[in-house]
Amino acid sequence: MRGASPGKRPAALPRARFVDWRRRRFRLAPAGRPMTENSAEPCGGRGPAGSSRGSGAAILALLWLALSLWFLYFAWPGLLAWFTPDDLMNLHGVAFLSPSGILMAKERPAANLVLKGLWELFDLHPRPYRVFCFGLLLANLWLALRLFLKWSGLWRATFLAGLFFAYHAQLQDLYYNSGTIYDLLCFLYCFGALLTAEPLLQPGATLSWRRWAALAALSALAGGSKETAVSLPVILAAAALAREAGRTGWLAVAVSAAACWGGIAYAAWRAPMVSNPAYQPEFRLAVLSERWKLLTGNLLYRGPDWSPAAAWLTLLLALLAALWTRHRAAWPAFALITVSPLPLLFLPQRSFYAFYITYAGWCLLAGLVLDRLTRGVDRRGWRLSAALAVALALFLAPRHRWLSGWIREHIYAPYEKQVAAPGNVLRRQLPALPRGAAVYFADDPLPPPEQEEHLLAFLCRLKAHDPQLSVWRARNPGQNVPEAEWNRFAAVFRLTESGLIRVR
Repeated sequence: MRGASPGKRPAALPRARFVDWRRRRFRLAPAGRPMTENSAEPCGGRGPAGSSRGSGAAILALLWLALSLWFLYFAWPGLLAWFTPDDLMNLHGVAFLSPSGILMAKERPAANLVLKGLWELFDLHPRPYRVFCFGLLLANLWLALRLFLKWSGLWRATFLAGLFFAYHAQLQDLYYNSGTIYDLLCFLYCFGALLTAEPLLQPGATLSWRRWAALAALSALAGGSKETAVSLPVILAAAALAREAGRTGWLAVAVSAAACWGGIAYAAWRAPMVSNPAYQPEFRLAVLSERWKLLTGNLLYRGPDWSPAAAWLTLLLALLAALWTRHRAAWPAFALITVSPLPLLFLPQRSFYAFYITYAGWCLLAGLVLDRLTRGVDRRGWRLSAALAVALALFLAPRHRWLSGWIREHIYAPYEKQVAAPGNVLRRQLPALPRGAAVYFADDPLPPPEQEEHLLAFLCRLKAHDPQLSVWRARNPGQNVPEAEWNRFAAVFRLTESGLIRVR
């Protein structure tokens, strides 16, 4: 064996010794000894197998708390955000349907049932929706940390990946727009399914019908929340390959695939979305290249000068990084990076929030790379981990702060300045109206019809709890009615930022 190349398998090496050599080479855990938070040291590489479960959970909770504070430091203004046009459209789509009607005839039924529940509880009050979405963001951070640790077995990699994942300024839609509840719930169920499946992927894992049932339920809920969950079974298969899963693990992948794809197929059959131009795919290489450029440009905080060549080079570097880490967790991370965005890369342009699941893969891979870079300096000490985290935070903070401030100032603040005050007036002062009545707004300060034509109608119908309410607006094309004809309306209003004036 002496003189054999470290990157090649010696020809005469017996299979058992080769398997052991490969595990050491690629840092795989021996069969029956999964790398989890119970076998990892708090600040560095793998720790003693005797580490207590309670200690690992407490350390993970402290990391989550620290990263939650980091997230809230940047994202807290989103708690004060008002309803966006997407929010009102989505609420209008579920408010007047029964739960069975949503399940039988509405797209994304799992997420829309949650939205229906929020509507029944909180009506037209924006704050509880934002609090709920922030709760989902913090829950997803917890799930991401747990999965990073389950897959990698490395506390330092988990913490650094979590520092990246906790906040990204290009995910502003998640922080300000309750219409992204579909993405938040899809992430929750997907990562819940991946964590549920993890024990089944261990070599020699035994059958667990309860765990299989939970995996099937979470996979179906993910598919029923948003179509991006279609990649979940593929990610699970990548984790199974990295884990050298046995028959039980691959059956778990099959169960997840049947439940997830079945849920998506059911939703697509009951409420097809192909008629919507926003969901018309265009399978051309130029489209793929442009969308990938936008994705990686947003990921790296790059501007319009970011080129397709640089975008594809980023993918190549990610592949080389996955190979260089020689860690099994790099492969499901790379699958998240490459497979999970595919359903969106041929559709009309999406903002970065739509790649929320994909972003987790980039974060894990970055954490593994940084852990590998520092392993030779200080394999297990906490000082280097703390110093690296501080340096990374100091590097990221000004970039997060600048871009989030710009997006807030140029996108959300102008909209809220036009909508929040008159919207609050309307939801507080609109009087009771006859069911199915017609009302007319002679004047209002809401955005012009070329921007938000249906905003006023959504607000009035939701406030009145009447889907048949006919809302006419003088500023809308073809709806300017002479004063002499106002008697055909049940009420005529002038809406201002300070009050609702009933003219008739």
